[in-house]
Amino acid sequence: MASGIKAIDIMTGEVIIARPDMSISEAARLMNLFRIGGLPIVFQGKLVGMLTERDIMKGVVAANKKAAEVTVAEIMTSPPKVTATVDEDLSSLADKISKFDVTRIPVVDAHGVVVGIVTNRDVLNNSKEFLEVLLEQTKVKGQLNDDYAAYGKCELCQEASHLFFKNNRFVCDNCSKLKLD
Repeated sequence: MASGIKAIDIMTGEVIIARPDMSISEAARLMNLFRIGGLPIVFQGKLVGMLTERDIMKGVVAANKKAAEVTVAEIMTSPPKVTATVDEDLSSLADKISKFDVTRIPVVDAHGVVVGIVTNRDVLNNSKEFLEVLLEQTKVKGQLNDDYAAYGKCELCQEASHLFFKNNRFVCDNCSKLKLD
């Protein structure tokens, strides 16, 4: 089900990138400096791959190679496992993160130019808004009553439990018995 939240609404537009000819040492310095776990790899303005911490662990550390002597092109994932467009919906982004087992998705335009990046954290941070949209859509369709049950974290006590939807909140059984404003 579409959320109405698009990649362009949640993506980071200023993307730190690397080139295929850079050494892993240079790329790792960028990742460390900007505290990021992966980089889109761009050649002649177009996305050609992704470099992740996992790639570095597998292609350099586990292979007992020197990071200064290995280029990004040698170990990057190319082509990237997955990309997104600016108009792609949050639910589609979440599905791709899960399906392709990635933590970041480069957002590209029709020409393959990187225009942003969406991380699993971006998706998670916007999931509450997505849930609220879904709840509103369900209410409008008349498919939700006050005793709707789910499983998750109670919005009042933060305990993981079976939840009830009471007064526009997901609450556990104990908190559902409290008088809620």
